[in-house]
Amino acid sequence: MHTRSIYFGNTEVVIATAAPAAHYATMDVDASKAISRAKLLKKVETDKFIAIITPDPELTFSLLAKEFKVVRAAGGVVGNERGEVLFIELRGRWDLPKGHIEMGESSREAAVREVEEETSVRTKIIDKEPIATTWHAYDTYGEWELKSTDWWAMRAESDTLNAQSEEGITRVRWFGDTELQEALQTTYPTIIRVIDALYDKNKNDSKL
Repeated sequence: MHTRSIYFGNTEVVIATAAPAAHYATMDVDASKAISRAKLLKKVETDKFIAIITPDPELTFSLLAKEFKVVRAAGGVVGNERGEVLFIELRGRWDLPKGHIEMGESSREAAVREVEEETSVRTKIIDKEPIATTWHAYDTYGEWELKSTDWWAMRAESDTLNAQSEEGITRVRWFGDTELQEALQTTYPTIIRVIDALYDKNKNDSKL
């Protein structure tokens, strides 16, 4: 089943040919017609899991995206030699370092730059493709944006940790396997999805 997921805060909106599970509230749409942003936002107010059912998820997604300002971002899932993952604390939640891709910059370049700016950790990307790309919708001063974020697997090449306080980051911390649940309990669904993708990748790599 081909799907697209967009996160509105803690709410997941899946665009698919069928609902992923019984607990998803459903909205049926004709693939050739756009679902209005206003109608979807009203549904987001009352449901945490929403499935937009359509025969053509890609077309429905592209039509919905036209009702947003689409922006691109990149971030890093940084590991060290101890097998720990780097997190930042932002607005009281644990998050992964990321930021907007600047003019003339590649996704890879943006990810490396943002990680170093937000944490002071120098990194090297270790894969040719991102671990995952997530979509997140949010209201910025009355303008709705739809942000796609490429998440790159990275290896740390320095140890110094400094939080970029001017961006609202209060702490930078390494989390090992035994501590990771602490971070995941106070993070966003998008970050949980990225961490899951990282562990799936590592599991598959170990089988090669």
